[in-house]
Amino acid sequence: MCLMLYLGTNGNLPLRAAPDLAVEEVETSREAVRQWFSLSTIRLIGAHTGCSCGFPHVVAEAPIEYWDGMFDPGGRRDASLRSAQALIGIIQEHVARFGGVELYPILDGNEHLPPKGIIEVSVDSLDTETLLFTEQFFYRVRREPRSDPARRVTGTGE
Repeated sequence: MCLMLYLGTNGNLPLRAAPDLAVEEVETSREAVRQWFSLSTIRLIGAHTGCSCGFPHVVAEAPIEYWDGMFDPGGRRDASLRSAQALIGIIQEHVARFGGVELYPILDGNEHLPPKGIIEVSVDSLDTETLLFTEQFFYRVRREPRSDPARRVTGTGE
């Protein structure tokens, strides 16, 4: 099964197809994902793999944070980093213009499933090298002063 990364914004997010990042319409069969977003524009974001599997991600019951060495260095990691860098660029642009974005990484076919929890992230904390999504957790990226916590998790039952 492929990972599908959905991004929500209040701004226009034009469709595009590039080697490192694709921005696509949400297909009719995946429309159920819209119920989790509060923002008006929802897009499917593809990595260098075509699907979203090329973004660094894990499947877990609780959010996992990146640690050095969790991914093998080399060609596939380099391509993932290029995709992550392109994604962070879009996120930074939309947070600067509209105050925030929402992301939902979910396995294909599971778009109807509710998030396991919400992870709130400051845009200043995003880093290409350490970007990591935990599947089925809903991410809210916002503009916050550097003095605020960079990451807060809610709704995980912990």
